[in-house]
Amino acid sequence: MINKRNKIIAILIILVNIYLIPVSVSIIVSNGGPAGASYWILPFSILINLLFVPAVLSFKKNFEQRVSKINEIGIAMIGLIFILGILLMYFF
Repeated sequence: MINKRNKIIAILIILVNIYLIPVSVSIIVSNGGPAGASYWILPFSILINLLFVPAVLSFKKNFEQRVSKINEIGIAMIGLIFILGILLMYFF
C-alpha cells in the first residue's frame, strides 16, 4: 500500500511538471513577458520542476525508498503553492 501511494504521488508530480516545464521555458524565452512580470513565478516553477527528477527515480527499484520522502514533501509543497496562488488571486 505504501508503495502504491509513492507511485501515485510520483505520477502527480510528473503530471504537474508536464504543464510547468513548458511554462518555465516560455517565461525564459519571452524574457519574462511584458515588464518582466512573469519572473515572479519562475522561482516557484523551477522549484517544482526540480521535483521531476526524484519523481522519475521513484519508478526504479534502487531509488524507490530513498526518494519517497522527497516526493511527499514535494507534493505538499505543490499543494501549498497552489493554495497560496489561489488565495493571492482573490485577495490582491
